[in-house]
Formats: sequence, structure tokens, C-alpha cells
Amino acid sequence: MMFLMILATAALAQAAPAQPAGPAIWTHDVPVAHGGGQAIARYSALPEINTRQVGMAAGARMSTVRCDWTADIGVERRLAYPGKATTGVRKLAGMKTLKGSRPGDCTINRRNIDRDIAAQADAINAHLVAVAEQDQRELRAEIETLAPPTGR
Repeated sequence: MMFLMILATAALAQAAPAQPAGPAIWTHDVPVAHGGGQAIARYSALPEINTRQVGMAAGARMSTVRCDWTADIGVERRLAYPGKATTGVRKLAGMKTLKGSRPGDCTINRRNIDRDIAAQADAINAHLVAVAEQDQRELRAEIETLAPPTGR
């Protein structure tokens, strides 16, 4: 009997369509003039997800297990010139925290949590643009210290 259950579980695992794991990554590009050329400051929102399982499942009793999750949305800036390697990467101040809860085990709910975060794309994009706007003065000061790109 146990062998049949293991075999059925393996068959279900193989039949499940492959889906990309992990949350989406949002970006916002800002062109920056430098040394007669054009650089691109790419701001990326990178969610760091933490989960905490609470409740219990005991024997024939109804389960009270649920998964509480928190997503800290950090912002990273990459400065690059078209056709050149990335010049610099910097993590920026300003964190947005999203929270939620799902019934059931955290491991099983991972894709659902990613979908919950993706459903808040408007708030994440607004946060990303706000951090990029706050960074403009620092970005301009930083780019002035860089040597202009040489030849192509």
C-alpha cells in the first residue's frame, strides 16, 4: 500500500507543469547623460521573502496550519553604458514591506505567495519609481566622479 502511495506521488510530481520558481523582478530604467554619451541607471526591485508557519495539524482533528509571509522589497541600482559592462551596482535605502497569510503549509504555498506579491505590482512599481526619483541627486553626483567611457 505504501509503495502505491509513493508511486502515485511520483507520478503527480512528474505530471505537474514546470513553472518558474521565485517572484518576479521589476525594473525601471533612467537615462543619464555623461561625457557626451548616454548611460542607463537600471533600478530593480528585489523581493526577499520570509515565511513563518503557525498552527498545527494533529491526527484526525482539523488543521490550523497557516503560512504568514513577509516580502521586503529592496531596490538595487546598476549603472551601465550601452555596449559596455556594468559600471557599478548599489543597494539603495528605502524598503517596502508587503505582508500576507495563506492557509496551509508554507512549502506548498510558495507559488501562491509569489502570485500574491505579483498581484501588488502597482505598489511595487510605485515604490521603485519613488526610490529612483529620490536617488537622482546622488546618482548625478556619483556619475560625475566616473571617467567617461572610451571608444566603442
